[in-house]
Amino acid sequence: MQATENQPILTDTYSNVAEFNPEAGSLFVYGDGTEERALHVTRLKNENPNVVFVQIVSETPSEFSVIAESAPYFLRSQASFSKFWERAAGARKVYVDMTGLTHPVWAALLREATKLPFEVLFVYVEPNNYMRSAAPVDGQIYELSSRINGIAPLPGFAVLSAKSHVNPLFACLLGFEGTRLKHIIENIDPNYEDIVPIVGVPGFKPSYLFETFLGNRTTLAENSIWQAVLYAPAHCPFSCFYRLKDLHEESPGRAMRIALVGTKPHALGAVLFHLGDFCATELVYDHPIRKRGRTDGTERLHVYHVSAIMKSKKDQRLLTASAEEVSMT
Repeated sequence: MQATENQPILTDTYSNVAEFNPEAGSLFVYGDGTEERALHVTRLKNENPNVVFVQIVSETPSEFSVIAESAPYFLRSQASFSKFWERAAGARKVYVDMTGLTHPVWAALLREATKLPFEVLFVYVEPNNYMRSAAPVDGQIYELSSRINGIAPLPGFAVLSAKSHVNPLFACLLGFEGTRLKHIIENIDPNYEDIVPIVGVPGFKPSYLFETFLGNRTTLAENSIWQAVLYAPAHCPFSCFYRLKDLHEESPGRAMRIALVGTKPHALGAVLFHLGDFCATELVYDHPIRKRGRTDGTERLHVYHVSAIMKSKKDQRLLTASAEEVSMT
């Protein structure tokens, strides 16, 4: 397994939200989040008059809306995103604060933004606490989701064909909600030997490692899945990206399914891996409905330079193509 310390970690970390301000002349996209950690944008708007703020106020698995606009934007529509990103013309940088956005929306924003000629940065704020369950049961020690809408790939992203891709690797990005992981595995029904769990270590807090194992212990114990566990820092999408890339390089030619039931930064790493087009990849998501009050407080704020990792991938392709031309001559 390749050591991630030899890879670039393209993250700026601030110890609290008050230390961060977006660059003047930039565009800042954020969600209408109900959690306290998503409310830091109020300060940003007051202190940064030279930044254009765009608030997404409603989200579904197929579309989203922007405040003061009547027409929605569709997650599978290239025309919708072309219109949405017109507002970025002339911006020095584009920030997408994923803290208050759902996975289908921020993933679609990333997918389309990386095709355009501006620098894209993602922002994420860690919570201080998660809401614990008043009556914890196996696989549910925190009250994070009220229900799930159903297992489906992220909209607008590729789906694996069962005929073309037999027995793909199944990377599972683990969080606290073991019931979600169990439900996905029961429905996808992968071979147990193909399951590779990825756990956030270190977690946002030291105890979260143990609570992740506690929440997922039943599934991890089945057929000794725990023996295949890999680790990546919970706040770092790039470390998760490199873990997935390592898995691909160790099993060249195999497709990969990735279950997004862990941290948002890990999910961001999975989406970046998918966009890197290393292998046939499907992002599996159960579309949970988040509970109100599921977290409180704020901790560190991270800014992820996602354009840089995509540029690195493009440069690598150019170098590979050049090397092949030289070898042919």
